[in-house]
Amino acid sequence: MESNAPRVFRFSTDQFPEHKRVDAYREIYSRTIVKHDIEPIADQPFHFEATLSSFSGLGLASSLFSPCRRWNGPHHLNGDDLVLGVGISGRGIVQQRGREAVVGAGEALLTSCTDPALVTIPERSQLISVRVPASTLAARIAGLGDRVTQTIPHGTPVKLLTGYVGAVWQSGVTTMQPELREVVAAHIEDLVCLVLGAEGEARELAQQRGLRAARLSAILRAIEGRSGDPGLSAATVAAALGITPRYVHLLLEQTGKSFTHHLLQRRLEKAAALLADPRWHERRIADIAAKAGFTDLSYFGRAFRRMYGASPSDLRAASRPDGGHRRGNK
Repeated sequence: MESNAPRVFRFSTDQFPEHKRVDAYREIYSRTIVKHDIEPIADQPFHFEATLSSFSGLGLASSLFSPCRRWNGPHHLNGDDLVLGVGISGRGIVQQRGREAVVGAGEALLTSCTDPALVTIPERSQLISVRVPASTLAARIAGLGDRVTQTIPHGTPVKLLTGYVGAVWQSGVTTMQPELREVVAAHIEDLVCLVLGAEGEARELAQQRGLRAARLSAILRAIEGRSGDPGLSAATVAAALGITPRYVHLLLEQTGKSFTHHLLQRRLEKAAALLADPRWHERRIADIAAKAGFTDLSYFGRAFRRMYGASPSDLRAASRPDGGHRRGNK
């Protein structure tokens, strides 16, 4: 695992003819990147795709498998890291240390890189995994070995971990400043500890640091993804995340902007994008305002002009190939 400069690796069997996909997987991926062997167990063409990243001592992976059986024996073992896998879709059956566990969508499972393992994936499945040095987790979680190959049910920590890792993928670790990468890595370690049931001071630290960061990230993603909903409010976001509206406002104080400010900005940005989209050039301004989440057209016009220094009609006219000579619908 790379601990200094971040690295990102992407691989897909779609790059190869169907009859060469398994050989390509073995040659490029399972013999050099993550050492193991594999055997397809379905008549359908073998499919695999993955994005992996390593930074600040962590390894992140997002993988999609067609039905297969994969295993690592003593000759495959390298390092003493632990891997927390979270099912996104499908399911997997893992055998390690004389135990067997099934992990499905929304569930998590801890495995060890120091022990042979057999993983059976009976259906098309996607998972996210976080690879962490065993020493890092052992220092914060008592009885860590007992948690290996024990299914962890769906819950808030698992959901927040997958959401936060997804946000990290989207933002791109290679473009982050080194200081930010260190903070992000610490947050992910905190969330892994919470998923694994950290207690005492370790739990308190993880809640104060990683949990707060993950919840803030979830709030901002909710505003981004649901800004077009006119009923979106701090209360509805709080209910979805299982926290109080007051806590939503408290977390957003870290950004220097209120919930209302964030929501208004996202809605105005969405409206501006629609106004510049040729597919919406013949739609009414009122339709665009409603699509962006506004219920008051006059308020939309005033807020839009304050942010962009021009009216919605002016922005749409300027975005036309003919320079706005055609008259848009009001």
